[in-house]
Amino acid sequence: MTAAAQLLRAGFDAEHREALDTAAALYRQALAAQPRMLEAHVNLAGLLWRLEDFDGSLAHANEALALAPEHPYAQRIAGTALMNLNRLDAAERHLRRALQLQPAYPAAQLDLAFTLLGAGRLAEGWEWFGRRWGEGGLSRPAFYRPTHEWPGPGVPLHGQAIAVYGEQGRGDVLQFLRYVPMLQALGARVVAVVRPELVSLVESSFPGVACWRPGSSLQVQWHAALMDLPARFGIALERIPAHVPYLRAPDEARARWTARLAGWKDRLKVGIAWSGAAGQANNRNRAMPLSLLLPLARIGGVQCFSLQKEGAGTWTDTVAAAGELVDFGAEWQDFGDTAGFVEQLDLVVTVDTAVAHLAGALGKPVWILLPPNADWRWLLEREDSPWYPSARLFRRGFVAGREEQATRVAQALREHCAR
Repeated sequence: MTAAAQLLRAGFDAEHREALDTAAALYRQALAAQPRMLEAHVNLAGLLWRLEDFDGSLAHANEALALAPEHPYAQRIAGTALMNLNRLDAAERHLRRALQLQPAYPAAQLDLAFTLLGAGRLAEGWEWFGRRWGEGGLSRPAFYRPTHEWPGPGVPLHGQAIAVYGEQGRGDVLQFLRYVPMLQALGARVVAVVRPELVSLVESSFPGVACWRPGSSLQVQWHAALMDLPARFGIALERIPAHVPYLRAPDEARARWTARLAGWKDRLKVGIAWSGAAGQANNRNRAMPLSLLLPLARIGGVQCFSLQKEGAGTWTDTVAAAGELVDFGAEWQDFGDTAGFVEQLDLVVTVDTAVAHLAGALGKPVWILLPPNADWRWLLEREDSPWYPSARLFRRGFVAGREEQATRVAQALREHCAR
């Protein structure tokens, strides 16, 4: 193995340990040793956008294209780099070319789905998104049987049971639970297969829905992935079911947090979350330093509460003064508890993480701080969301930084308090 190949392998291993800066340095060393190494350009292009170097990502994608214009990996990574720069038309062209060169290419299929969905072309996007399963893609749950996957309303559900299952992040589950009432309207008995921390929230939100418990049998005639339901129902952008709230905290949690927060009834209660899961691919772009959001706590009449349940690592870059940021997170046992807490707030200010979906699904006013390469579900340029009527989107561009974004949020809160 050459020195360049060893460095490439070491960079790959570092990337999969989430040591992203180390991985980037190793890929660059590999290119210093072998400048025309296609794999190193592809890998570095696929990494740099995660480190907020979107132009660098595209530059290395273009190097890969120059070396191998008909290689599917070069075409796909060019599409990915352009997608992260919000140049969706160009991204689509490259991704479709990658799939012409290698039709069974899950990463290109998924990126094409995200590109189309981000452009609001939901019908085409859902179709490509539905190909994420199988070899090289996501794995189905153990109970999956191809003949039992519900194909859509053309197959009657009246008097039958259907299991809906989550597959990815908790925010995805919270967003797509909105389709459960549509299944119930078809006469189905719905069983939800979700993470344990979501069980109490799901069962309190949807009367008649039971959650499957590990070790119990799953007696259903059909099953469907929650994130496949928009395609099954033929949902277009203008027909997204956005009736909120569609989630509801358990009564006990609501009563408990109503009492616990009664002491702040004369203040504008604002919950903040500044980071998602550290291992999420886009977290280096979407997270915000706590120090940039703490000025919200210093606006007259405002009391801030932490909604940061998971560790935020270096994004928690300061310590709030006593009373500035009240934190009850240690008392939340599950999302039912968290929902009971959020229901007592007047406003949620959060980066793009599960908290944003929870607040939106509860119908609470939520201000979502988005990175330059916002996730497909937030579309482009809009300040509102067709998914959550109570959401307001604060976008960050590729030039202005987090400080400017946080300043806009603080000014908006001052204006809100002045009304």
